[in-house]
Amino acid sequence: MRKVLIFGGTRYFGRRLALRLAESGDDVTIVTRGEHTPPVAKGLTFFKGDRTSSSTMKDLGSQNWDIIYDNICFNPYQAKLAVDAFEGKVGRYILTSTMSVYEQGGTNISERTYNPFPGKYDLEKEHDYGEGKRQAESYFFQRATFPVIAVRFPVVLGPDDYTERLVFHIKRALADQPIVAENLYAKMGYISSYEAAAFLEWCGRSTMTGPINAASDGVLSIQDLMDKIDRVAKTTSRFETKGDDPSPLAPDHDFYMDTTAAKQAGYLFQHVDDWLDRLIEEEVRNHK
Repeated sequence: MRKVLIFGGTRYFGRRLALRLAESGDDVTIVTRGEHTPPVAKGLTFFKGDRTSSSTMKDLGSQNWDIIYDNICFNPYQAKLAVDAFEGKVGRYILTSTMSVYEQGGTNISERTYNPFPGKYDLEKEHDYGEGKRQAESYFFQRATFPVIAVRFPVVLGPDDYTERLVFHIKRALADQPIVAENLYAKMGYISSYEAAAFLEWCGRSTMTGPINAASDGVLSIQDLMDKIDRVAKTTSRFETKGDDPSPLAPDHDFYMDTTAAKQAGYLFQHVDDWLDRLIEEEVRNHK
């Protein structure tokens, strides 16, 4: 039985991860501030604390852990708290990162496009989401002596997406409201919340270290996405290039990653069509 700690395990793919690990027989502890109802399963326990608190991290660092999953590290200072707390206390550290570390976007972006090992970090400055993740990666890979893997996810969609990015588009289609997007044909990568959890679990059983891209096979433009929604909802989407409430799923240019490294290590990703069509059908039923 492995002893596993999860930061960010009470909702979305972190919640799914916690349940998967508990069901497989791991002894799982979720760190929570108590703001969200935690999952319930045999093998799950909870630690009341704050990921950004040095005292919480020191308390957790008094124990040994086989694996730590960190879904809520957003800057190099938070990375430092973890490195200071868990030196000599963890067998493997899995950091949830993002494709936003690739600032310029592009097609089939490989992991080497952003190399965190020589990257700079500033522990005092405030950072936006992408830069914060870049510098968090850099701090971990430069300062941690324990094994670290940084999983770079694209947009994660699922029925449990509290940001409702897919639902936003479904509601606008059903209400005959336009989708605001400057480029209808720029392609973007996705992954489901189910597969995000499955991939994180797989990483915990692998020996990989360093950054790794994870995304469903296949990419979609906002035009492709709305075509899928229209087929299910029996709507005809309209588009505008300017306006309020622009689509959160319409990049200005192509932005998707290459996942060859994960595949060569043995992981097989679903195709985006295999899960997104079902998700759209479910969300349309829920919001008609």
